Amino acid sequence: MGTQSHSHEKTKVTFDCSIEEKTYIKMLAAKAHMTLGEFVLSYLRSDFPKPEKRKPNKETLAAMKETREGKGTVYNSMDDFWNEMGVKPSAQS
Repeated sequence: MGTQSHSHEKTKVTFDCSIEEKTYIKMLAAKAHMTLGEFVLSYLRSDFPKPEKRKPNKETLAAMKETREGKGTVYNSMDDFWNEMGVKPSAQS
């Protein structure tokens, strides 16, 4: 299992177990308010590869630092903000 797929396609997986095991798994899944698939996958997903987190670019990092340091532009109202951004306040929803 190399890369993680982001497709929403579903496929069926089967495995062999005894009738008693199947009954017990079904009871545990029902108790957790899950389907059999959800229940089994809930135990396996912690071992799945994690997608890489995107890192902010230099410009964004600089803006974040500026904000933490209390620098940057302060607006007196939302209208002032929208005007500075070049957006008509009436365009707000």
